Amino acid sequence: MTNTLDRSIQTLRSEPPAPGYDHIDQAVWRGIAEIRRAREAAPVLNAVRAAAVVGGLALGVAGGGVTAVAVASQPQEISAFSVDSKLAPSTLLDGQR
Repeated sequence: MTNTLDRSIQTLRSEPPAPGYDHIDQAVWRGIAEIRRAREAAPVLNAVRAAAVVGGLALGVAGGGVTAVAVASQPQEISAFSVDSKLAPSTLLDGQR
């Protein structure tokens, strides 16, 4: 068995390397360069992301404030035993509102 293994190793050693092996180093360095370029662009993208978050928060606060003012100006029904309670099951299931 050792002779067969030795012959197989000698046969593999005598064969030329696969053609793709010559270009592996270049592909690795190309990939590293792409990652470095992406990392250099990351601060710009982080600034854009932060601006989007701040804009979304500002829009939410403004919309919520307008809605809160509109709701606060309407009289609120808080009696649980009123005849026309807006949240009573009979009112909600009636479907007329």
